[in-house]
Amino acid sequence: MKKTLSTFAFLLFTFYLSFAQIDMGLPSATGKGGAANGIVKDWECIGINPANLGWKNNYDFSLSGLIVGMSVQSRALDYNQLMKAVQNSTDTFTAADKKAFADLFTCEDGLNMQTNINWLTLSFKVPKIGGFAFNIRDRAFGHVTLNKNTADILFNGMNAAIFKDTMKLLTTPISQIIDGSKIGYTHYREMNLAYGTKLFGFGGTSDSSAVSFYGGIGVKYIWGLDNMELYVDNAVLQGHTAMSSSAVKYGTIKGFTPETPSGLFPASGSGTGLDLGLGVGIGKLKVTFSAVDMGSITWDKNVLVAKDTLMPKPSQFSYGGLNSWNLAEQGNHMFNDAGIIKFKPGPAYKTSLPAMFRAGVGYQVTKRFVAGADLVMPMSDNPANLQHAFYALGAEVGLANNLFISLGVAGNTNYGFAMPFGITLAHFFKVCELRVATNDILTYISPGKNPNISFSLSFFRINYTRK
Repeated sequence: MKKTLSTFAFLLFTFYLSFAQIDMGLPSATGKGGAANGIVKDWECIGINPANLGWKNNYDFSLSGLIVGMSVQSRALDYNQLMKAVQNSTDTFTAADKKAFADLFTCEDGLNMQTNINWLTLSFKVPKIGGFAFNIRDRAFGHVTLNKNTADILFNGMNAAIFKDTMKLLTTPISQIIDGSKIGYTHYREMNLAYGTKLFGFGGTSDSSAVSFYGGIGVKYIWGLDNMELYVDNAVLQGHTAMSSSAVKYGTIKGFTPETPSGLFPASGSGTGLDLGLGVGIGKLKVTFSAVDMGSITWDKNVLVAKDTLMPKPSQFSYGGLNSWNLAEQGNHMFNDAGIIKFKPGPAYKTSLPAMFRAGVGYQVTKRFVAGADLVMPMSDNPANLQHAFYALGAEVGLANNLFISLGVAGNTNYGFAMPFGITLAHFFKVCELRVATNDILTYISPGKNPNISFSLSFFRINYTRK
């Protein structure tokens, strides 16, 4: 499964904003555009706001698994091209395809993706102590921005225009030729433990305070599975990678022998993270704040660093360009002494997590109607993190005891405007619920430029509360 996920993420090429970073791939949050901080409860609090585990309306016990969320956005491809890349990743490119993609990918945010898979998650509460939650989750981020030369070389290989200019090849460093390009991919697995409780309250009764204050903390251990960052800014080339040998096919690199990391999971690195949350409840109103994903990963297996050199001569370069969107199977063209970018073994390095500050408000209008709004801002300079503040406004309406509809509006200056939508079938087989949601229903209703193909799906959820 690891290879499948890595291949899938790599095929979408490889950090930046996608809605799944805000909603954590949870259908309940996806359908509201990420308006979640003042609404989510039980194990859904993990990675959003652990303080919500102290709420009185949490279930005594809740269990779920195999929750999948994915978001892919592109300024380079239109809806049909992006959908074809997702659904038919192994289709072979024609010469015309390569030329067209080389022209299309000369733009910022050519492709962004994020995937979340919750393998197992549960929560429970202990009277007068608080709520506890646990999950194991995979997260993958990818981003690509290419300048004209980089896109031409990537798709057309030795047929790119740059190889016809012999003088430029002999005198110009690669960093000047591909200046402005950014390529990134990270995949890690995290184990989360979270706790939230009511800190104190005043007014009302002993069982229900008029005003309640909540606090929570979440800690995570992280297995860093794969990482690659390559970016050129003002003709300065920087890059490093730590990929497991099962994620990509390596070519021949002098002094480097890829290894398959051992341990519980085949990780190329490890790290820790911290989530903190606070909240205030006033009747049906919740006002919440959290700081999440504060931490880092140290990568120390299969480490390679990029070095700046002159472009290879045509006689030294036999790459014919990408043949399909299945990039993991073509990795030997990138990680190879005969490739465009030269890599060499390097020391361990550290990357920060995409830390964010979140503020939210939630209001339980009626038993079947809840509304909320969120503001999310970046706290770290991780390339996968937000670049600007993100806003979301969402609601969930119950049309029947077992049918709920979610909708909202969300976006920021980088991503644009989106309209999320979701459906929930509650009490499915009496004890389960089925949820499906998308970050932007407009992509499917009226496909156009800058499409965002996304979905979030949970197959089952078992909730239990003592009568």
